[in-house]
Amino acid sequence: MTGADAPTAAENVGRLDNEERIDRLIDVLEELRTLDPDMPIQYALSFLTLSRHEGLSIRDLAERLGIAQSSASRNVAALSEWHSFRKPGHDLVQAKEDPRERRRKIVTLTDRGRDLLARLDGLMRGEPPRGAMTVTRLAKEASPSARKPAKQES
Repeated sequence: MTGADAPTAAENVGRLDNEERIDRLIDVLEELRTLDPDMPIQYALSFLTLSRHEGLSIRDLAERLGIAQSSASRNVAALSEWHSFRKPGHDLVQAKEDPRERRRKIVTLTDRGRDLLARLDGLMRGEPPRGAMTVTRLAKEASPSARKPAKQES
């Protein structure tokens, strides 16, 4: 199936058993860890919220996440090209001044953010993770049910 006939990631995930859904979630979290092994969950939640509601202001992001506006601003800074004190950020989002209200910042995804979102969506649809072995795949390969029985000699 292609195009409009292809099931969405949500439809695919809804058909899975609990173990498979958890495995896909682990793959998503591990993909986020490739950006930063110590990425706080608030950064991930901020990125995912912005990817679903692109064009939110920092204030709107704070309200959706139930966090202080200053925390939302720090999260956006970390996900932007430059974090605080000229430390490089993740370059997943950009905050631009709203031309109608200069104090307000509108947050959108960068090309790198869109690429990450596409990879995360692929993982949720069941595409294999790229690169190194993930914890999920290592655990599956180590499980007794994944091992083939040894041939018995007669």
